Amino acid sequence: MRLLLLGSTGMLGQAVAKEARRRGLVLRAAARRNAEIALDIADEKALCEALDAERPDVVFNCAAITDIDLCERDPLSAWKSNARPLAFLAAWTRRNGARLIHVSTDQYFTEGGSAAHDEKTPVSLVNEYARSKYAGEAFALTDPGALVLRTSIVGIRGWEKPTLAEWAIDMALNDRPATLFADAWSSSVDVASFASAALDLADAGARGLYNLAASEVYTKEEFVREIARQLGCTLTRVASGSVRELSTARAHCLGLDSSSAERLLGRRMPRLSEVVDSVLHQYNETTNHELRHIAAHRHA
Repeated sequence: MRLLLLGSTGMLGQAVAKEARRRGLVLRAAARRNAEIALDIADEKALCEALDAERPDVVFNCAAITDIDLCERDPLSAWKSNARPLAFLAAWTRRNGARLIHVSTDQYFTEGGSAAHDEKTPVSLVNEYARSKYAGEAFALTDPGALVLRTSIVGIRGWEKPTLAEWAIDMALNDRPATLFADAWSSSVDVASFASAALDLADAGARGLYNLAASEVYTKEEFVREIARQLGCTLTRVASGSVRELSTARAHCLGLDSSSAERLLGRRMPRLSEVVDSVLHQYNETTNHELRHIAAHRHA
């Protein structure tokens, strides 16, 4: 099977690429930079040319602008990257008998606290990021065979600004001062588990909208404290804060009910402790690789 991966150098894209190669898929990786196919999906002409040239059996879209504040400042760019390309992707996959897998978000819920929301729960679109991603879902689903996955992911990217997990690990290891959100609920899943489950769902013939996240809803504060616990670190300089203090309005009751996906997969998605264990395993792998790379250059 030939898979075209969009957004291949991002945190999730790297995990999907690794899982696709493990499965022996013919992978073609595309991103704006540092990928075998240089592609900005906001460029309609370049996107359509890449699809026609590669003729993939599956298009896996991980590309997006995920910076909520940036989307608020520049809604046109958010629309061009998070929404509009899905209209062209869905039209191409529908016309050519290919599969579209599109990664969406959990940023849709402002009520319910620690409740897990299913796929039919009404959404609240409180910022431009959520609006653009919700439009992207609608465009993707114009292909009846498309698989749209709502999720929140955590992991190691290794470049650009730190991810939440990278920041939390550094903060815990160095006991840095931080404000942790005790009212921001999520069911974020590690990228490795998401990548494996997403491809398994596609293999099982899943189509339509599915939640694919951790099986436990927890706060951002609980996530950071679990990282510190598994690292054996004591946090002495942290305080609890509120997500409502941020400049851009955010949905904060983001738990997802993944039971529909779990029934199709025949397995439970990870809980918080398992998510953190996987993230730390990825961190150790990345760190050891970087150390080996540095040592090799020193002895070259």
